[in-house]
Amino acid sequence: MIDDVWNRMSTDPAMEGYSFKKVGLPSPDHASMKKCRELCAQNVCGAYSVTWGCPPGVGREEECLKTLGDFSNAAFLIKEFNNIDLKDRELLRELGTAHQDACRRFSNALRGEGYRVLALTDGGCRYCGECSYPDDPCRFPDQRISSIAAYGIMMDEYMGSQNIEFHFRDDGMTLYGLIMYDGS
Repeated sequence: MIDDVWNRMSTDPAMEGYSFKKVGLPSPDHASMKKCRELCAQNVCGAYSVTWGCPPGVGREEECLKTLGDFSNAAFLIKEFNNIDLKDRELLRELGTAHQDACRRFSNALRGEGYRVLALTDGGCRYCGECSYPDDPCRFPDQRISSIAAYGIMMDEYMGSQNIEFHFRDDGMTLYGLIMYDGS
């Protein structure tokens, strides 16, 4: 069971401070997809059109909606950061990269147990030093972490539907990795 995989993973020092929560499936639709893709196109995070994990490289809207619909379970990997400077771009990038690494480690552990997995977080995939997009295919598709927004998931609405408080703070943040899974 996924709980057993998490229990083993939670003892790993790299997972310190993380929590795990099973949640209901997200249910993005064409309207939320359109809104998310418009936000992505503003390129605030700098990942639009430069990585296979973000639009347009991640796939057409219909493909992403279908991919989500092919999974039967979802869980969050969560880590809260307090008393940090949210204006420190370098720190935020380091925390985001470490969060993607944690989601990747958990996803790989699940795959090792026979699960089919799709990991989603905030922003573009940071696995490779330089993404092969758009000239060559993704070099490590099993390691790619795609953007939650690329799949049309409005986090505030989705988390509200799961009775999880979602808000912005001045002195900290909470990072969420959405792990879609099937199997074992």
